[in-house]
Amino acid sequence: MVLCTDEPMPGNWRDLLERLDGLAEPPALVVTSRLADDSLWAEALNLGAYDVLAEPFDRTEVVRVLSLAWLSMEQRPQRAAARSPLRAMSASAGAAGGSHGLRQAV
Repeated sequence: MVLCTDEPMPGNWRDLLERLDGLAEPPALVVTSRLADDSLWAEALNLGAYDVLAEPFDRTEVVRVLSLAWLSMEQRPQRAAARSPLRAMSASAGAAGGSHGLRQAV
């Protein structure tokens, strides 16, 4: 799992996400932001980040997001092995959506 700020730096979270995607088993990327809003959240999830955490951090939200990201990473090999390669690709694309489904359900 990787946490990365959205603040300007040499490169940015998008560049980091692209590099992580090149790994055989890319870790979940959680973007942190002082100015977290719906547009950043939607962009990050659509590009493949796991989720966005707003600063200052809420302890409960941090634990929830990081726990779910960890579980998602642990279950990835089991899910992929149970599916054909095409279904595994589509499942991992859906899993990259972070807690989007949870936020809609709550």
